[in-house]
Amino acid sequence: MKHVQVKKLVLLSSVATVVAIGMMVLAILAPRPLILVLAMSVGQGIAILSLALFLLAIVLDLQAGGAAYEAALEANREAVDDDRP
Repeated sequence: MKHVQVKKLVLLSSVATVVAIGMMVLAILAPRPLILVLAMSVGQGIAILSLALFLLAIVLDLQAGGAAYEAALEANREAVDDDRP
């Protein structure tokens, strides 16, 4: 379940990043005062949201991977214990 959430968060983060970069490029190509203000404020807000979503995806992925890692360690310990005479 968390794997699907992580994929959606990364996709949403990527789309938000492209939107923020597009706003910044627009401000460079058409440097009008209103466009510059929007790019620097709204674009920065979207970029920060994108970073937060990506960090959340990393945390969720680490939590899911951490549980799987611990389960694998426990299974390995049991296998080693079963092999001992």
